[in-house]
Amino acid sequence: MHETDWARLFHAYGAATDTPRHLAALRAGRESEVAAALEHLNGAIVHQGTPWPATPPAVRRVAELLAGEHPAGARSALLGFLRYAAEAAPGPAEAEECRARAFPAHGAAIDAWEEAWANADEEEQEALWDGEMADLAVLRAAVGVFDALPAVHAAAAVHLTDPDARVRAAAAACVAITAAHPALAGGRQEVVRVLTTASRTAGTDERAALAVHLGELGEAPRSLLADPEPAVRVCAALAPALEGDEDADAVLLEALRDPAALDAAFGRTPATFAGRPRFTVSAAVCRRVTDPERLLPAALAVLPLLQWRYPNPDLGPYLPLLFPDGWPAAHAATPPQRAYAAALAAHDTLWDPRGGNRGALFAPLGLPDDRSAWRALSATSESRRTS
Repeated sequence: MHETDWARLFHAYGAATDTPRHLAALRAGRESEVAAALEHLNGAIVHQGTPWPATPPAVRRVAELLAGEHPAGARSALLGFLRYAAEAAPGPAEAEECRARAFPAHGAAIDAWEEAWANADEEEQEALWDGEMADLAVLRAAVGVFDALPAVHAAAAVHLTDPDARVRAAAAACVAITAAHPALAGGRQEVVRVLTTASRTAGTDERAALAVHLGELGEAPRSLLADPEPAVRVCAALAPALEGDEDADAVLLEALRDPAALDAAFGRTPATFAGRPRFTVSAAVCRRVTDPERLLPAALAVLPLLQWRYPNPDLGPYLPLLFPDGWPAAHAATPPQRAYAAALAAHDTLWDPRGGNRGALFAPLGLPDDRSAWRALSATSESRRTS
């Protein structure tokens, strides 16, 4: 750490001169200092999924620190940061292209830009940030994180058998995302073996997370489709290797018949999930199943949980499949479209006048932000039945 010239590096909030202090606190700081250091890692060193020039050396230092003594909560938090940082790295297929762009072609220019940025005042830094060199500096940082992944993998693998379930789950998340690095190709099957063995005896939340990570490793955890716990079955069914598998699709569709129960089935949501479990499962089902008749029960079941401030996760995956050609003429509307229109029109929460996100969701799909239009479309089926 002391060999790194942190003054020449920067993170999301400026020069990284404060980073060594936070890293030192992770080794021997008070509880409040450790909390501040973790906040620094997850907010400044990696900011909203973006790496910075200070990110690669910070990632390597955190990987080294994992070998020390830390409370279980701190160990899981450090592993969580390393997973977060690994997600900001390019994949193996992109890494060399990024390297060619950010290093040989522009390496000297990026070095000069970083030096100018480090020596500039705040106003000058803001002006320097608006240009290609800033983007290339971030790209080079992403490659630096990619190059650190073998060290992250090795540090995390030690904790796969940790006594604490939270630490084991965080370690599994790290080894799963880093195992695709070309330098680690020979060890992938051993990781799969360890995670598969653990999935037979672990608790529900840990088994669910292990099913997700086995999927990340390219495995098809078919045996877990029959697990007694719905959270585990769902996570197994989400494995990319099971896309197009009828049994896996059936597990996901069945879970969405009661989305509130699906959300409640998870005590601890897997790190790979975007928000509530039903959001991830809805998005996956709509990628895999395109038949409106099969999707309609799930699309209707989720509506009672919809929030007016944030309707997209519960509506967004279904709308393009139920209305692929935009708003239909009344005489051409399909039965699923009419049934869904009736349910939307009847849902008072959706039509809260403060709900600006609703219109932003409807407009690109050619759908009206007008409750009466939805009500009228649904009424066509009633008039046909009574005529």
